[in-house]
Amino acid sequence: MTIDLGLYGILPEWATYDGFSEKRASLESGAAPVLDTKAEAPGDPFLDMQAMLLEMTKELRERFQRFQSQKALAERDADNAGDEAARKLAQTDAKAAIEAVSLIVRTLEKIDGLQRTLIAGRAEAEAGGEDDEAALIEEFDRLVEQRVKERVHAAKQEWIREAGACGDAAAAMERGP
Repeated sequence: MTIDLGLYGILPEWATYDGFSEKRASLESGAAPVLDTKAEAPGDPFLDMQAMLLEMTKELRERFQRFQSQKALAERDADNAGDEAARKLAQTDAKAAIEAVSLIVRTLEKIDGLQRTLIAGRAEAEAGGEDDEAALIEEFDRLVEQRVKERVHAAKQEWIREAGACGDAAAAMERGP
């Protein structure tokens, strides 16, 4: 019994990614394996977030206008209602529309705050990028210098301890130059 591995997409030799010229010639159908680029990372997360917030703002603005018109219609129906039940139903509809408008307004305020925070963060990142880099380099240099001093001091102490058998040389080194 023989198994044709080609049916499962398994090639008997390793695929090479050198322009596929070798493999393309060996494939009868002319199909060539390619890398999937759908999972490619997005360009700028700031712009993606800003676009999403703008879309949300647009949709909420449309809903805001719809609820405002529903509130006006419900208030008009409450004023023109012939019986008590219809008036109460219209007032309930108006109250629900007012609550929805209030929620939309609060959400729009939060979106505005997020947009302002994003813009401020972006401006800070662009302006402070060089300062942050310089501060990072300075901190790295300070840490390296501190580590070098610690290692030199440890090596000096080790040398003094080893030279302690000589007596006067170790005592002279402890007092310093």
